[in-house]
Amino acid sequence: MHKKMKLTDADLLSLFQADPEFQAGFTTRRYDRKTLVYSPFEEKNLVFVVRSGRLRIYLAYEDKEFTLALLEKGDVFSTHTPAFVQALEGAEILVCSTATFREALARRPEFSLTMVKVLGELLQSSIQTIEGLAFKDVRLRLVEFLVGAAADRGRVTPQGTVVQLGLGTEDIALLVGTTRQTISQIVNDFIKSDLLQKIDRKTLLIKDLDAFKEMKEIP
Repeated sequence: MHKKMKLTDADLLSLFQADPEFQAGFTTRRYDRKTLVYSPFEEKNLVFVVRSGRLRIYLAYEDKEFTLALLEKGDVFSTHTPAFVQALEGAEILVCSTATFREALARRPEFSLTMVKVLGELLQSSIQTIEGLAFKDVRLRLVEFLVGAAADRGRVTPQGTVVQLGLGTEDIALLVGTTRQTISQIVNDFIKSDLLQKIDRKTLLIKDLDAFKEMKEIP
């Protein structure tokens, strides 16, 4: 099972469109690229839904950071966790208090099913991150990331699978749990082996997806 780039397929924005009253309790906030959106030291019990952009959820211990998930359009998150939230790019979010959100869910119980799915997928993503850091080397973690990205947003062409990551080398390194230099070295090795090609800074062509899948399955 691969770790998704997007946290969940559930889209809370569609719930807003279906029920304008649900959206009434939210306010809009905008953040520039690389801005810290929330930290665990703020002690704020808020819920937010991503309207645009991409956010990173991560844990930080001393000089190390561990990325748990990426949030994209339609994803939801609560600040009542020990995690940091950072805007990887310019982002816009809809925010409300957990009390307001709880009242909205009470009025529309069917929304709770979506929330349960979101929380379950965040837990799954966190467990996969911990498992990867504990038991898999960087090369394998990058392979799994590429296979997962291809499954999530790959476009098959005669030359291979084009994946518009929307992420630079530094962002990928944060997701995989290593340094930008290490990611660059491994990517260059794949390019020399004719398995990978850079189309631009944030888009890759996976020339032989089956080869990456086989690497992923090797114990």
